[in-house]
Amino acid sequence: MNYLRTAAAKLVGLDRRVVFIAVFVAVAIPFFLPVHFTAVPEEETIQFDNALVQALQSEKPILVDVDFGPQTMAEMEPMLLALLHRIFQSGHKAIFLTFMTEATSPIRNYLAEMESIYDLEYGRDYVFLGYASAYAYTMYGLGNSFSAYFHRDDRGTPLDRLPLMKNVNSLRDVSVVINIASNAFPRFWIQYSVTPHGFDFLAGTTAVGATEYYPYLQTGQLKGLLAGGRGAAEYETLLVEKGILKGPGDATAGLGAQSLALFTILGFILIGNVAYFLNRGKAR
Repeated sequence: MNYLRTAAAKLVGLDRRVVFIAVFVAVAIPFFLPVHFTAVPEEETIQFDNALVQALQSEKPILVDVDFGPQTMAEMEPMLLALLHRIFQSGHKAIFLTFMTEATSPIRNYLAEMESIYDLEYGRDYVFLGYASAYAYTMYGLGNSFSAYFHRDDRGTPLDRLPLMKNVNSLRDVSVVINIASNAFPRFWIQYSVTPHGFDFLAGTTAVGATEYYPYLQTGQLKGLLAGGRGAAEYETLLVEKGILKGPGDATAGLGAQSLALFTILGFILIGNVAYFLNRGKAR
């Protein structure tokens, strides 16, 4: 018993740097060692893919709005990459745009990567319209006309010279609109565009922002939702099961890192409480 109390006294005085190092190791393990984690897809993730499958069966292109910057890239990038593989692996065509200036360069890089993997042809298989500043005005206006709000694409090419855009005049000519965003833009899409024009809409958000969108799922204004890193990991699992991805990606590894870090913190909390009660008995 005295040995336990002596050990407890040492634990109470444990250098906090030991805790930090332990958490760091827990976070790093899934990225460097073959530790396998699986995220079981929730209903909203399955709804997301079901709605996307329906859109992929249409001949109309998909419209993807990407709105996240470097500060949320760790959470949002794996989600977007999984979506891009889903779209282009099926051979479907897609149109991209953004309402954030800092997102334009990463989007170009993502699309260049997909072009090399799936042998895509710009202008026929995909188009990047670039950045638009007046988001609410543009979201509503695209329901009536693309050319009124985007005269040229991100490369400076007039829209009427792009084969993919020849039959796309408004949002009625796309099969679904998808917004991958770290901000409130999915809500603005619902308010300013989905409600007046009535089209299928899907969203991927941060974990913090996801709770806002569950009521829209219930009303049918939102057909599916990827909720943060967990939702992205669930979607990776779904795509692995369907043979679209060869294996889990960074979202699954990130979810494993979060889980191990939480278990490590809980372990230190448990050890701290046990040591506290043993020391209190010694003091008495």
